[in-house]
Amino acid sequence: RSSSSDMSDTDDRANSPAGSDASDPESSDSDATTVSFPSTASIASSTSDNSTASDGSTASDGAASTASLGSINSHLDLFYESESVREESDDLDYDIDIDVEEIEVASDSPSLPPSPFQVLSDAEQLDVSSVVEVRTEHGEMIDVDEGSNAAGDAAPMSTSPSAEPANEGADVDGERTRAPEPPAVLERSAIDDDGTTCTICFEPWAISGDHRLVSLKCGHLYGQSCIEKWLRGQPSKCPQCNASARKSDIRHIYAHKLKVLDTTELDRATKLLNLERERHQRTQLELTIVNQRYTLLKAEHEKLKSEVMDLKDIQRKTRCEPKLGEGSGSLASQLSRQLGGFSLNRVLELGTHTSCRNLAASPILGMLVTSQSQSSLFRGYGIRKISTMDFKTSEFILIHHGEIRDIAFHNHDALVLSASLDKSVKLTSVLTNTVVQTYTQTVEAWSCTWDQDNPNRFYVGLKNGTVALFDLRQTGGAICVLPRTGRTQPVVAMQHIPHGPSLPHERSPSGLLISQFQLCTFFEKKLGDEFRTHPLQMEGNCTSVSFEPTTRHLLMSCRPSPKMPCVTHSICSLSFPTDSESDFCSYNTVQVFHGGASQVQLSRSRLCVDPADVSNFWVCAGDEHHKAVLIWDAASGKKVHQLNSENVVLDLCPIEGSQGWCLTTLTKNNLSVYGWRQGH
Repeated sequence: RSSSSDMSDTDDRANSPAGSDASDPESSDSDATTVSFPSTASIASSTSDNSTASDGSTASDGAASTASLGSINSHLDLFYESESVREESDDLDYDIDIDVEEIEVASDSPSLPPSPFQVLSDAEQLDVSSVVEVRTEHGEMIDVDEGSNAAGDAAPMSTSPSAEPANEGADVDGERTRAPEPPAVLERSAIDDDGTTCTICFEPWAISGDHRLVSLKCGHLYGQSCIEKWLRGQPSKCPQCNASARKSDIRHIYAHKLKVLDTTELDRATKLLNLERERHQRTQLELTIVNQRYTLLKAEHEKLKSEVMDLKDIQRKTRCEPKLGEGSGSLASQLSRQLGGFSLNRVLELGTHTSCRNLAASPILGMLVTSQSQSSLFRGYGIRKISTMDFKTSEFILIHHGEIRDIAFHNHDALVLSASLDKSVKLTSVLTNTVVQTYTQTVEAWSCTWDQDNPNRFYVGLKNGTVALFDLRQTGGAICVLPRTGRTQPVVAMQHIPHGPSLPHERSPSGLLISQFQLCTFFEKKLGDEFRTHPLQMEGNCTSVSFEPTTRHLLMSCRPSPKMPCVTHSICSLSFPTDSESDFCSYNTVQVFHGGASQVQLSRSRLCVDPADVSNFWVCAGDEHHKAVLIWDAASGKKVHQLNSENVVLDLCPIEGSQGWCLTTLTKNNLSVYGWRQGH
């Protein structure tokens, strides 16, 4: 306001009698309420005049001064009340500049009646759109935007002598009390997003009372009193998602404050992490497969490289033929005579639903026997007789109830020794086709062999690692048990080594060689039935042992191991010093041959004499990876033949038949006969 209007208002109030504001009924019934405050300058002037008055001043001047101070005090109370309303609603803003420090209020000044303004609640303040309605004392409403007009209309009804200045003050107050603009949508959403306000009344919910935090079955949160009113007055639906809701669906939420955490980036990062883990696992699996393929290809490469070197060697020798001289004959003809070849003469079908495993031969009887199951309809296992004269099958002899693990033909008699998983060892005569003797065991029998020095004795290897010695003349049981090796693995293979000629610096004792997978043991025969053990450590699991009596070499076939990724066939020799004080057995490896990369079956390998050179011998072994019989020359260390087969070769046996030297191979269902054709 201007200073002139303030001074005029103060002078008019000072000159008017006390209580004149309440004396005029027309002024009190006015629809418009005008609020006018004195300026700081007028208050200071009035205070100065009162302080400088003499002791003989009139009583009217004192009363006027007291009335002026009471009016100021009333206006200050109204100002503080309006300030509290403005802080609560934040919608009405009275911009009044009063320096309170310059006002001295009397302690006995009367107070004005309560303010005619009606304070709005928070919900009513938020519902204000563009016009703020203010109620008067009689309940009638005026627009604050039109406050200047209402104040102008009410000014003539006032009994104050200074009506015109009051009208000007009302115009200014109307402009100053104009309602502000409603809050923007973004501001309301920011308040709603903090997780503490009800979405119906936009007021903070409480943890107790009528407006406590509750939720519907759809999960949306409200104040309890608000949602109950909503469900009573509206269709039974959620205000936010329109899902059906009832009062019984209201559930109390015990939380002081709710705040939704934005985990979008975390979820996206977790999803990417899972994808990377799956990709890493696939890569590791592919790497493992590639490494396995690399190992197989490397072994195949070594095999092909060896074959290429053999062919190059033969080609080089053939090209050098004219330079060797004319008196001794051509080298090509010598090579052709030495190499020779195999031809498949016959394949015998032993049964479609049978399961063959072992093969044994008797040169004296001219007979082969194979262990096999009876049929798919009848239980039982036995042996099938095959003549080596015409390679025709004959009778099947049923022997065991369990699978036969090993068979051995007697060197000088028509007896077949068989070891079975039915915990029995039996002797069968192939002349009468009957079982002549049965030896019952405590555990399953896995292997058996005849004593080459004593035809009345034989050895049996059991599942628990025990080796027992039997005699045909004592039918009650084993005559002795060989010393334990400290291992409980089954005896998968055994071979008796006969007594050999003694040399000046070493001896050749007889004994028994057994295999328990990772351990091979030689039992040296001592006086009587005493044996001395000599453990032989092997690299890999030894599944087959064979003995060549002419050169007294041993063949040990082992499965692949971590250090050797392929099947190995090792030619070994045992040497014993002549010094009786040091009873020592040395184990020497002469030659090692490498087969395929896998072996599952317990197949047998053999050492046999080279039919083209009796001073040399071959290594014959069935190979699962190649599905063939691989033959190596012991002298040169090279593979000389490969006899392909449709199935895995489980056992093989060289024989001398009516058609010459032959090699027979046994698979699960058939027997193949390969005849040797001498080169010219």
